[in-house]
Amino acid sequence: MAAEELVNFQSLSVVRDELVATIETAAKDLEVFVGSHQEDADSLQNSINGIHQIIGIFKMLQLSGACLLAEELFAVANEISPGAAGKGYDRKMEVISNTFFVLTRYLEYVQQSRQRAPVLLIPHINALRKAHNKSVLPESHFLSLRIDAEPQLPEQQPVKPVDGQFRQEVRRIRQMYQIGLIGILRDTQQSKSIALLRRGCKKMFALGGSQRALAKLWWLADVALESFVLADMTFLDARKFLFTRIEKILRQVELGGEKAFDSDPPKGLVKELVYLITLSGAKSERGQQVMETYGLSRFPYTDSDLMKEYEAMYGPSAHTVSSLASVLQAEISNTKRIIENAAQSSSQRIDDMDGFLNTLKNVAEILSVVGLVSASHMLKEQIVIAVRWTENKDSIPIEELQEVANNLLYLESTVQGLDSSKLSAEKLKKATSMTTRSNAVLSNELASAIRIVIEESLSGLALTKRALNSFSESNFDTAHIKNIARTLSSIRGAMFVLNCQRVEKVLARSAAFVNDVLLDQELPAAVQEILETFADVIIAIEYYFDSADNNGHMDESVLKIAEESLSALGVPG
Repeated sequence: MAAEELVNFQSLSVVRDELVATIETAAKDLEVFVGSHQEDADSLQNSINGIHQIIGIFKMLQLSGACLLAEELFAVANEISPGAAGKGYDRKMEVISNTFFVLTRYLEYVQQSRQRAPVLLIPHINALRKAHNKSVLPESHFLSLRIDAEPQLPEQQPVKPVDGQFRQEVRRIRQMYQIGLIGILRDTQQSKSIALLRRGCKKMFALGGSQRALAKLWWLADVALESFVLADMTFLDARKFLFTRIEKILRQVELGGEKAFDSDPPKGLVKELVYLITLSGAKSERGQQVMETYGLSRFPYTDSDLMKEYEAMYGPSAHTVSSLASVLQAEISNTKRIIENAAQSSSQRIDDMDGFLNTLKNVAEILSVVGLVSASHMLKEQIVIAVRWTENKDSIPIEELQEVANNLLYLESTVQGLDSSKLSAEKLKKATSMTTRSNAVLSNELASAIRIVIEESLSGLALTKRALNSFSESNFDTAHIKNIARTLSSIRGAMFVLNCQRVEKVLARSAAFVNDVLLDQELPAAVQEILETFADVIIAIEYYFDSADNNGHMDESVLKIAEESLSALGVPG
């Protein structure tokens, strides 16, 4: 891997101060240009000249990633002209300013880690390329490998679809893959989404068999997705785009029919999958096989290492805010207990008033930091009431204790809701705009009840999957599945209460299939293939429940997979 050649630290140490000074001077010249309302053409040209010098220094140091970043910076800067304005101009200026900062941070990284890791710069390089309408680079851009090598695939004869219709089966597989892909694109249900993507790849591999040209793509994609799970890898935008490209190939197979299986997979796609498998550290036997096939060894860093460096270069992560939410919950729970103890005591007093007030003030400040401005103002009003308690030698009025306790209950419900939804901007906005404490508390209690129902439903589906596996492994002993229909009917009842009519109907059809087909004394000849299709139904229902947001709303689009799979099994709608 050429990108990981040893860095000449002696040369870097000699020119580092000059390089940093040149970067800072070019950035300042750009600031002068912006401050002049885009009229100081000399400052702009000085900044561009400085960027040109930066490119020369990086070439001398043989820092390929930084050199490419500087070259893209130079290209975008040359597109800036005096008097420019508009969204495109603002975006370019923002990306240019950020790149100056990244270049200095990257130099620090190289000196501290003593490795190049140019892949760290790919997102920034692509941000510049997007700014002047160039195609983005893949994450594996700096990787060199024998792309024409062929991995040893497991033997697989083509499996005929249950309903005998090839394109219809591909369409169902593609829909399954799309649901998983949507989850990945939205950063929701990652484990379930990966499971759907893998299942789609495995089904395509089985459908075409191991001898077709596209078999390599499905197999590598499955190994890459397995690596994501084993190494807990992060779905960066470039990686999401990679699996979007695979969906397009699925579409080509759906449109082109079986002959499309004979098309060679795009080399760039294969290279990217191999890169991700290697980056994972090859924590599986298949992953190690891929590395050996393509002549690769472990990288000097892992995906986890890269994510830490990404965070360092991008600034504070969202985990900071999430941590604040956890602190808030602990502080609010503590103050709530103090209020409750005071209300239940005979004196109705708070022993450590100074500590109690300081805690409330800290909570109010944190609420303001995370964006809950109205909640912070409300708590400050309660602090004013609490301050009066220090001046009153008599017992605290029970009405005031109850008022403060009710407000703390509202804050606790709000923060709990935010924390469980990972403090999204949308949730912050909703929480800040809430007008009544009762709405917040009731909403949180209802959401908690719905979550319990969904968790119970998921547990029932997990039992169903285990029962089906035991049924298959025991040569179809129906004793293992005699309770499945009852479990599915119980879940259906819960969905009736929640008025989830579409999934209720799917569950009813599923229970009927178990009773009428799987528990019948004479099983169909192709029972294993039928079980595979029914497994798609159960997985789709499971994904549906797992998609529930903090308010119990679920993604119904995945139910289409279940409905079409049931139709393929001949279960009436």
